[in-house]
Amino acid sequence: MPYGLSEKLKSLGVNLINIKMDKTVCVDRKLITGSSPLVSNELGKLAAYTLLKELN
Repeated sequence: MPYGLSEKLKSLGVNLINIKMDKTVCVDRKLITGSSPLVSNELGKLAAYTLLKELN
C-alpha cells in the first residue's frame, strides 16, 4: 500500500485488518486482499478457490 494511503483510509472509516508484513489473506464479500508481497502464492490459491467456488 502506498505510503499515507492507510492513514487516509482510516480517516474515511475503513477498518484495516491486514496490518502486518506476513502471509495473511482475507476475503470480505468479493474483495480478496493480502497483507504483503510475501502472500502472493497464498493469495493466488485463495483467488482460484474463490473463483471455482463462485462458478459451481
